[in-house]
Amino acid sequence: MVQIIILAAVAFFLFWRLRSVLGSRQGFEKLNKSVNEKTKSSKINSNSDDKIIDFKSANIDEEIADYVDEKSEQFKILSELKKIEDGWQVSHFVSGAKLAYEEILMAFENGDLDKIKKLSSKEVYTAFKEVIEDRNKKGLHVEAVFGGVRDIRIKDVKLNKKNLEANITMVFQCDITYSIKDKNNKIIEGGPDKVKKQKDVWTFTRKMNSDIPNWYLTKTE
Repeated sequence: MVQIIILAAVAFFLFWRLRSVLGSRQGFEKLNKSVNEKTKSSKINSNSDDKIIDFKSANIDEEIADYVDEKSEQFKILSELKKIEDGWQVSHFVSGAKLAYEEILMAFENGDLDKIKKLSSKEVYTAFKEVIEDRNKKGLHVEAVFGGVRDIRIKDVKLNKKNLEANITMVFQCDITYSIKDKNNKIIEGGPDKVKKQKDVWTFTRKMNSDIPNWYLTKTE
């Protein structure tokens, strides 16, 4: 009997020690609650930070800023063009100008006046025509291969606000291989293995918000 009492006392003592060290179930739940509240608070603060939006660059049209400085007069006018004609994009214009440059340049080298006439103004067509006719009178002909545009950028932009006529001046740099041959088919300039680095400054013109979507080459430098 005495042994049972001693064992009971030892068991009670061990239970009391374990309880004091580990704590009760209620205390553990309070700890969880405290941790959860801190976590939720942290998440709320985190979510609040995530919702903070920086509007510093919200007013900058990146589509235009890819081609001209955002503080330039060209940026301002290009922005006006986009407002005048809904859906008009600078990137689309640049892509079209690049294609037109290659087509007109190669049409000039190959003496294709019909193509030049379709893509340029009367003044530019006449100037190209005179050079091609003079070349033909001398019995010369050109064999050219377009090597691609190395650089393209917008140099200047102008807008006539009265008639909404826009003029965009582009700078093109390309590689072209050409041979100028005489009437005896002898190469007198260039060669099939000689690459010429060419730079041209061309101006394209169009009336904005008109039914005619085409831009025409109106000036060369």
